[in-house]
Amino acid sequence: MKPGITGTLSITVDDSLTVPSVSEQYPRFDAMPRVFATGYMVAFAECTSMEAMAPHMDDGEDSVGVGVDFTHTAPTPVGFTVTADAELVEVDGRFLTFTVTLRDDAGVIGEGTHRRAVIDRAKFDAGVEKRRSSV
Repeated sequence: MKPGITGTLSITVDDSLTVPSVSEQYPRFDAMPRVFATGYMVAFAECTSMEAMAPHMDDGEDSVGVGVDFTHTAPTPVGFTVTADAELVEVDGRFLTFTVTLRDDAGVIGEGTHRRAVIDRAKFDAGVEKRRSSV
């Protein structure tokens, strides 16, 4: 992969993507406003980066997120569409850095960088099992 590849995805925010829906496990989230959750915004940025990578992956390859640095600057209400644009800006061996800008119907809601590592899926899964059996 080389810098310059891009990906774009859009979603419509529904109740399942709002702050109160993040998890019953997290105290206080249920009382927060019904707007697009920052955690879901970051996950959507990751997803869009993966979409940019997809046509360039070899059989047996996959990727995992290894870093995020985002700002979430505006609330997105339920019913608005969010579009993410990701661009690969740096390749360092198996590590890829993307810039991602996210917009809703009213304008920019967030932006930042996301790093992913290309992995051999079979080796990665074996490492997960080894870790599981170590406890």
